[in-house]
Amino acid sequence: MNKRFIYLLLVTLGIISYIFSLFSPLFSINEFYIFKDTLTIYSVMLSLFHGGEWLLFLAIFIFALLLPSVKYILLLIYGILFNSYKPSNRIICLLEAVSKWAMLDVFIIAILIASIKLKTLAAAQTHYGLYLFTLSVLIAIACTYFYKYAFSETE
Repeated sequence: MNKRFIYLLLVTLGIISYIFSLFSPLFSINEFYIFKDTLTIYSVMLSLFHGGEWLLFLAIFIFALLLPSVKYILLLIYGILFNSYKPSNRIICLLEAVSKWAMLDVFIIAILIASIKLKTLAAAQTHYGLYLFTLSVLIAIACTYFYKYAFSETE
């Protein structure tokens, strides 16, 4: 197998896990042992939008939806153009910049889970969506480094 095939396979797996993670349950919140709410990234964004929490909605929209999507689109385009296009330092810097900002969504989810765990009357239980989301972040990081180091070498 060549580098391009492995890279495109990784990017495809990352995109699939990312899309599924947007709509899969991340965690459930049990309050007072009576009320249970299962949250997805999509449902959190919708509730913030409808609740008028524009700043939080915008932050989650940018860092959990827009930037990771842009990163995967860039990774896919560069993987397709690999044979006719040698990566430049500018492209690698752009991917690294988007990667660093796209990681902020992991921080947001970690803070959200920590704040729920700190409440004495609420308990949070993680679900497979959180693992899909983590997998997509790790694959995106791997693809960025794969692109930077494997494609910058001559074949």
